[in-house]
Amino acid sequence: KKEAVDTVDYLIAEFEKQHPDIDVEQVTVPDGESVLMTRAAADDLPDVFTHYPIYADFTNFVKEGKVLDITGKPCTETINPEYLKSAEIDGKNYIAPISLSYLGIYYEENRFKEKGYEVPETWDDLVALVDKMQENGDTPFILSNKEGWTISDLWTGIMTKEIGTYQGFYEDMLAGKDSYSQNPVAKDSLEKAKWVIDNAQTDSISVSYDQAITDFVNGKGMMMPSGSFALPSLKTSNPDASFKVFPWPAYNDDPKEMLNVDWAIAAGNNKNDNKEAVDTFMQYLTSTEAAQIFADRDHTPSAIKGVVADIPEAPMMMESIEKNGVLDAMAPPAGFEQEKRAELQEMVIDGDITKCLNKLDEIWKELTAE
Repeated sequence: KKEAVDTVDYLIAEFEKQHPDIDVEQVTVPDGESVLMTRAAADDLPDVFTHYPIYADFTNFVKEGKVLDITGKPCTETINPEYLKSAEIDGKNYIAPISLSYLGIYYEENRFKEKGYEVPETWDDLVALVDKMQENGDTPFILSNKEGWTISDLWTGIMTKEIGTYQGFYEDMLAGKDSYSQNPVAKDSLEKAKWVIDNAQTDSISVSYDQAITDFVNGKGMMMPSGSFALPSLKTSNPDASFKVFPWPAYNDDPKEMLNVDWAIAAGNNKNDNKEAVDTFMQYLTSTEAAQIFADRDHTPSAIKGVVADIPEAPMMMESIEKNGVLDAMAPPAGFEQEKRAELQEMVIDGDITKCLNKLDEIWKELTAE
């Protein structure tokens, strides 16, 4: 999580003040997943590393015995049970969620005021706003479809408003009672995501996340769908701007928000003799003290009990979470998310929603076959 590098450096410094006998070094690399794969093959995963519990790579690390089991350890005691459970693998804990992310739409407040644009509350409002932007010669959305995870977040942000329950949907999928191709919410929300893509910059499939941040900050588009994790980068890129985020507009009577695990830590089962220091460091990172610092600096909600997220850039989002509630936390089968991203990129290129949904059904069946 490159947006959190400075925050983690700060936390390390605070930790070392309390534990002068323990030295912690943060190592960041451009392609962290590949580096971790290489180190895992050599039984040399870092003492502490970040990953995502729904990624197939991480699940494979666990099944191969390369990640320490932290079930019942002190570092898990402060984590809200629903997020700890959502990160379980075969009923055990191998990764500790610390921060959460919401999904919404960023805009620059002063830019909106100058143009006379108002924040939409319903989907129809959003459609009318986009039409007005197009009439004025403004690009409504900046996207980074070169990176499949951002397309997945786009679809999830929209689908969350109507699906009602991801747990129920996934359980019905596992039982063979539902599918992406047959579920009307899945199809309707993907059509809406395709509409967003059609109203973005023309070369979005070749735009990276970092480039999208730069383009949005420089005013090349009026809105940027993303998560809470984008806020530090936006603020760093232009500290004088007034970036705000609003929830994806509702298009039913019972909208809810989704909070996903964003930053989570695990411990490598390596040959280093640092297990006691690792336990101490992980317990610190999941403490209310450290998690509050993370939430304040990273501008994200927390998975840790007792942490209060004060995010002045997201009053409408936090109000929606408080008023409408949060969808149940349940992850799809390990590896599905990565396959899903590749199919969504294909959909961006060929525009075939039906083919995409059918392919997702095939992937789901392959990953869940006995």
